[in-house]
Amino acid sequence: MKVAIYDLDKTLVRRATFTPFLAFAAREVAPWRLVLLPVWVLMMLGYRAGLYDRTSLKTAGMKLMLGHHSVARLEEVGEEFAERHIAAAGWIEPVIAMVEADRSEGARLIVATAAFEFYAKAFARRLSIGEVIATRWDGEGIPGGNCYGETKRARVAEWLGSDPQEHDLRFVSDSFADAPLLEQARDPVFVTASAAKRARAEAAGWRVIAP
Repeated sequence: MKVAIYDLDKTLVRRATFTPFLAFAAREVAPWRLVLLPVWVLMMLGYRAGLYDRTSLKTAGMKLMLGHHSVARLEEVGEEFAERHIAAAGWIEPVIAMVEADRSEGARLIVATAAFEFYAKAFARRLSIGEVIATRWDGEGIPGGNCYGETKRARVAEWLGSDPQEHDLRFVSDSFADAPLLEQARDPVFVTASAAKRARAEAAGWRVIAP
């Protein structure tokens, strides 16, 4: 069976989700924490300077902007966030057309994303995709690490039960961080409007589509 795996941020939906989620969720569960948004911006700059990894950044961001809330409560907020974010940002239509083509061909559809599972599932449900591989949150931290790069490839391999290259696999992403999985897909698809990124992706042998 063909397996079609899609990234979320800037692949299915046009804009990144995590910082918008932090701001939206803070308004819902702890409005006073919105004054801490400049601190979050500084933390992101620290990550870009190489002071800590993405798992540490996202863990700190959750605690800074939201404090402590149950995963069930975050799932509730995530449902409303997904609705609002899609309305504001929109889906990337050529990729959604690819999803529907895969569905019509009987492919097994999966969203594999570094976004947190508690809201990534809400986006996937709106596309009638039941399988989600995403960053987990246990209320205090990120068990297994951020679902990104090699970690995402390993999570997909675990879900498939073997190396992705052994399957009839399409993988669609906008990020070169997903190279470990793109390189193992039979049909790697890269989403970009950048001429420089297009050239780099095509040099790697990946098919490119514009958002």
